[in-house]
Amino acid sequence: SGKTSLALDTLYAEGQRRYIESFSTYTRQFLQQLDKPDATSIEGIPPSIAVTRANSSRSSRATVGSSTQINEHLQLLFARIGEVVCHSCGQLVERDSAESASERLSRLAEGTRLMIGFPSHRGEDRTNQQWIADLVALGYRRYVKSDQLAELSADTPNELADGELIEVVLDRLVISGDSLPRLRESLEAALEAGRGAAVAWVELAAEGNGVAHSLGPATPKNEALQLTGKTWQRQRFSQFFRCDACELDYPTPEPQLLNFNNPLGACPTCEGFGNVIGVDMELVVPDPSKSIREGAIAPWNTPAYAHELEELLSLAYDYQLPVDVPYSDLQPEHIQLIVEGVPDRKFGGLNGFFHWLERRKYKMHLRVFLSRWRSYYPCGDCQGTRLNPAALAVQIAGRSIADVSRQQIRAALDWFHTAELTSWQRQVGRMLLEQVTARLQYLQRVGVGHLALERPLRTLSGGEAQRVALTSALGSNLMGMLYVLDEPCVGLHPADMPRLVETIHSLRDRGNTVAVVEHDPALIRAADQVVELGPGAGEFGGRLVFQGTPAELLESPDSSTGDWLAGRRTFAQPETRRQTDQGWLRLVGARGNNLRELTVEFPLGVLCVVTGVSGAGKSTLVQHTLYPAAAQRLGIDADKPAPYVDLIGASQVEDAVMIDQTPIGRTPRSNPVTYIKAFDPIRALFAETTEAQSRGFKASHFSFNVDGGRCEACSGDGHIQVDMKMMADVYMRCAECHGQRYRREVLEVKHRGLNIAEVLDLSVREAFSFFRGHRKILAKLKCLMDVGLDYLRLGQPANTLSGGEAQRLKMATYVAAARRGRTLFVLDEPTTGLHFSDVLQLLDCFDSLIAMGHSMIVVEHNSLMMQAADFIVDLGPGAADLGGRIVAQGTPEEVARHPDSLTGGFLAGEFRRSADAAKL
Repeated sequence: SGKTSLALDTLYAEGQRRYIESFSTYTRQFLQQLDKPDATSIEGIPPSIAVTRANSSRSSRATVGSSTQINEHLQLLFARIGEVVCHSCGQLVERDSAESASERLSRLAEGTRLMIGFPSHRGEDRTNQQWIADLVALGYRRYVKSDQLAELSADTPNELADGELIEVVLDRLVISGDSLPRLRESLEAALEAGRGAAVAWVELAAEGNGVAHSLGPATPKNEALQLTGKTWQRQRFSQFFRCDACELDYPTPEPQLLNFNNPLGACPTCEGFGNVIGVDMELVVPDPSKSIREGAIAPWNTPAYAHELEELLSLAYDYQLPVDVPYSDLQPEHIQLIVEGVPDRKFGGLNGFFHWLERRKYKMHLRVFLSRWRSYYPCGDCQGTRLNPAALAVQIAGRSIADVSRQQIRAALDWFHTAELTSWQRQVGRMLLEQVTARLQYLQRVGVGHLALERPLRTLSGGEAQRVALTSALGSNLMGMLYVLDEPCVGLHPADMPRLVETIHSLRDRGNTVAVVEHDPALIRAADQVVELGPGAGEFGGRLVFQGTPAELLESPDSSTGDWLAGRRTFAQPETRRQTDQGWLRLVGARGNNLRELTVEFPLGVLCVVTGVSGAGKSTLVQHTLYPAAAQRLGIDADKPAPYVDLIGASQVEDAVMIDQTPIGRTPRSNPVTYIKAFDPIRALFAETTEAQSRGFKASHFSFNVDGGRCEACSGDGHIQVDMKMMADVYMRCAECHGQRYRREVLEVKHRGLNIAEVLDLSVREAFSFFRGHRKILAKLKCLMDVGLDYLRLGQPANTLSGGEAQRLKMATYVAAARRGRTLFVLDEPTTGLHFSDVLQLLDCFDSLIAMGHSMIVVEHNSLMMQAADFIVDLGPGAADLGGRIVAQGTPEEVARHPDSLTGGFLAGEFRRSADAAKL
């Protein structure tokens, strides 16, 4: 109806445009500049920030910690107050300065004799004679070598081996009340001459004379020796982090060292990704029940590489390799032969085969083929921490930055509150600790406290990713801003809503303006002002239907939203639910992520809804375990499923389809009419016109993606990109076709008074009337109307569609295909972006698919979807380690009666509201 156009394309775009225009031309080239919105006047708008689902990165390097800037604060915090702990012996590694060394030595008893020196070695560019001559010229007279104190003289070079290290004596002094300044100066000179290293010798006299004193027990840095017939204790000092016991050097802690995106800190094996790619034998042998002769080794079943299998079969008899027994029954030595090959027979095995492919992966088809058999594994060197040992050696209160990042956010927050820090650490890190804990509190408040900071953004659900983006905006502590939030409630269970509402209110109370595009009743009721657009979608919307308080909304006679919130419109509960007697899918032993060895039965032929609080394990159970497992059984390409024991009943369905919210296309050339395969009959219809036949035009001339009928000046884009060097690129309408994408001759061909460009500008509902009589086109357009997309333009670029629209467009494609076999449809929150009225239309589409014999398993929190379900599986009771269990399952009425189910409590309230509305 125009909500996104008003909030994002108008308010946010104008606020950001005005702010960016205040920068210099040089700075503006690095910033995304939005087009000036189509508005007569916009007054009083502040600088704006938008939080949308499009903000989330799909890179493996983007994590929860990096996107919220917590990683940057943690890196600086560990660099400032962290301690270096040797990863080999576990001892604290410290570095010394002239001040710290002099302070330690000054604690010796008065009268204690000291010698201060530094280590020296010859170097490769000098002879022994030149080396000693330089030391003598600098005024040094004594040195220590092999527990002997000797004079530096002309004979000294002959006594030293090439490259031998000696310790030069720089000063001798006695500890007294006024010796501290001299001691400090000597240590400074020694550290400079020794390039960061210095040595002190402390004379240990016999006990009872009053001056016996020790620097502590003997260690590699602190050892006793005999010089000139007396006992001395050598103490080494270094300005560098070095563990003398293990002879390991550590770099000075700095933020770059603790950053896995920087070469200084990244693990050299996985380069900071945390995982490495390798051949996955479960993909190579997808069905271990097959024998080698039957094709158990999948890569060798293709005609191109069948000769590898023939070679293996030819040598099998000589090496007693059984080829007619199930692969799972083979002995380890047999599998070793298959993997490593037989060099004597010039058979490289699987290893040789994949090495051969690796050397030729510059060819696209081989690169694609190779990727089918490989998976990612945690890096063996860094154990998935992404950092090298030097970075992991920096610790605070016994934990490295990787240990903190691996914790759940709520656990990390508790640790920062209870960590035993010294007063110096708390004083130096006070501001950074406040920033880190504030951002962690924001994440917990918006309902993602179950996530870990190291969790990649691409593994989050749409709602989790958006709330993480919301935290980065909240953590900035800005005031006087306009925040535009696009459906922040996506993925949130009704039980999680109060915390999100509280967070948005805190953003408002800080002095900001918050504009939220949302359909959730809880957030609408919590608003200060409600603006409703409508009354319909597309050309039937774009008007102001209502503006006022939520209380006024309930009384408005023109508001469809008010009718639903007030109970004047409600979902009619079915008198009888569909019977769950058409078969079951039984998933046994699901244990991916936080699932607790679950055994779940999903009924077929009905609408099954999986619910639970955010982070309870719904996506892991359905999207990452059930669907990939079913796809494997049906021979469909899919990701590797999360760990499970068995899937029973997959043979009852003929196909499995995952309909998620990933974009259907990333370029403007993809559009709804091409995606549902309706453009082919439309182009064929234009090619059949008399005008087209007289000019020799074929169907391909009416495509803007190929040569022939498209405008060659803009290659069918409709606009031309102009590089403005230091300013943002400018897109100008093509002067040849005036943005219509086609040649003038093609545009002269018309059907019922419209040319092909004008047809693409029609909405689906307008096109349905325009193509009356053409059943093939109407059947496909009817599917778009059934899923509530009648307002879309036929030629609307696919990259402008929301996630919910893309999901419904995919569903329309499957409806249009008119599949006759039983299909399992798996959907992830299909009500995203839908009004109450739109959800009813979506449910009608579900009903039509179920009536055809298909099965629907939907991950959803929407109240109408849960009330319409035939069977509910409720996970929980909490998130992460508090979830992963089945709390309740059965019909909505049965779940509503369950005392421990948060979903059941919410449903019971909705049922009571529906009953009250029916009485009214």
